[in-house]
Amino acid sequence: MKNIRKRLQDAAARLEQIERRRLESKNPDYGRETEWRLVDFELRDLERDIVANPGALESQLVRVRPAKR
Repeated sequence: MKNIRKRLQDAAARLEQIERRRLESKNPDYGRETEWRLVDFELRDLERDIVANPGALESQLVRVRPAKR
């Protein structure tokens, strides 16, 4: 698996490409699904990391989804 830095750089480049094409095509919905998938994946990954090792955030965490069994 790619390291996090490389993965985030690749995702940022993809988001920039989507935005350029969105502006060129004048279509505000161009690449919307891909954009949301990229952002959703990164947020879920961040959430997994924080839940696995909350550190100073532990007292502020609230689980809103049931844990997978």
